[in-house]
Amino acid sequence: MRGTPPTLHTARARWLISLLAVVALALAGCGGGSGQRSAGSGEIDPNGTFRYVFVQNPSTFDPHKSANPWDMIFFRLVYDQLIMEQENGDLGPQLATSWEFVDNETALVLHLRDDVTFIDGTKFDAAAVKANIERAMTLDGSTQKGALARVAGVDVVDQFTARVNLSGPGGNLPALFSGTTGTMISPAAFTKPDLDQNPVGSGMAKLVEYVPGQITRYDRNPDYWDPEAAKAAHYEIYVQTSATTRMNMLQTGQAELTYLDPSQAEQAAAAGLNTAPSKSLSIMSMYMNTGKPPFDDLRVRQAMQHAIDRRAIVDGVFFGIGEPVAQYMPPNYWAYDPAVSPDGPDNNYDPAAARRLLAEAGYPNGVDFEMLVPSLDDHRAVAEALVPMLAEVGLRASTRVVESPTTANTFYGRQEGNAFPGMGAPFQDPTTVYQASLPGQYANPWNTSTPEFQQAWMDALSGSDRQARLPAMHRMIEEEKKILKSFPLHAHFPPSAWTDTAVFPEGYQPAYAPTFRGVGVTG
Repeated sequence: MRGTPPTLHTARARWLISLLAVVALALAGCGGGSGQRSAGSGEIDPNGTFRYVFVQNPSTFDPHKSANPWDMIFFRLVYDQLIMEQENGDLGPQLATSWEFVDNETALVLHLRDDVTFIDGTKFDAAAVKANIERAMTLDGSTQKGALARVAGVDVVDQFTARVNLSGPGGNLPALFSGTTGTMISPAAFTKPDLDQNPVGSGMAKLVEYVPGQITRYDRNPDYWDPEAAKAAHYEIYVQTSATTRMNMLQTGQAELTYLDPSQAEQAAAAGLNTAPSKSLSIMSMYMNTGKPPFDDLRVRQAMQHAIDRRAIVDGVFFGIGEPVAQYMPPNYWAYDPAVSPDGPDNNYDPAAARRLLAEAGYPNGVDFEMLVPSLDDHRAVAEALVPMLAEVGLRASTRVVESPTTANTFYGRQEGNAFPGMGAPFQDPTTVYQASLPGQYANPWNTSTPEFQQAWMDALSGSDRQARLPAMHRMIEEEKKILKSFPLHAHFPPSAWTDTAVFPEGYQPAYAPTFRGVGVTG
């Protein structure tokens, strides 16, 4: 296992100061205002180019065919969503100026902007909302059918009012409408054969070049309904999988913003770059094949959880950057359940309990299993740390590296391997993450679930606001721990780094999946 670096305490102190600064900035932003924050000096350049470096291209520019939540980084430039997730995590207006549940929460009514036009000249209105939702529900190969499973249909009340009728609870819909599910395409472009590479939205920018595996380039949309959104004239997103190269691109003036490996935080600061923990909902977890021995036995899955020292993973692999968790959301998230703690007796690091559970399951001498390892540096490092921890209690892992993009297909599709460590993607609503423990899901080909969990998950969809949904949400989280087909290790907050030429709006915190609204560069 990687040892704790000698400078860990220094790194923690610096990162705590940085995190407190970010929190203070966010709190200041909550008071309103349109001020800009720059790490350097100088006026914002309205003709400038803002450049971001990420690790992948979009999987598609057709939102209804997107199964990759990271695609939203690209979608938010060229498309608008019905609802906007604000910097503080609350939901706010975008294409919908307001919304409300009506008739005992059997329908969601959306009141729409009347001044929006798609880049092909098509007017945005309630008919466009109806067309988008119906396409997402019926399109062959649509990835959004599950999210819209409880939508019975959409009525055009008037030109700028749409009514989404429900066949079941839909309390998650406002949150889902702030992501891929609520991304609006011009209905006139539905039949375009190249929509997957040439988006037709109403966003603040237009795609002007797409070189798969290398770069996407965008120009400001001069007809955009919010002229303050695109502070730069051009936006570029480069693809670079090497964290070292991404940092070098900042140092040499080839980009303004990226995210780094946690081991690079001090190096980036020493190089004169600005750094802070990324805003993130990503959770590193262990996933187990419950359809075959040894993890078909709940006691072995419980033993696996007790065998892992989450704090040691955070400190030794991620240089103290991150937070151990036992649920699929960070501690500051609105739905976090304080009753499900990584230090609780059912979830904590307890090698003795792990050995006892293995013996009760019929493995007093331990058991051998295969652990798949996605071919990413951080996943390899986590696997290196896990192997000796698991071996200590008798869970003897042989590892096999697999290509990261094919991990899900290898594990769930072909059902190879017994377990793997994986990083969760951003989500709009917690029920989306927990949906994997329902029967009939791609990530649950073994249908490992319980009636109690299924009822709690459905109940968590009921309620017109977060507070109303919270009791069922917590019950869902607690019932899932009794299934344990996977379990979280830590909340991941990789360092973002940016140059002095970057300009951010007040309250902006660079995210693991960033947005560029109000972001620009100095002249």
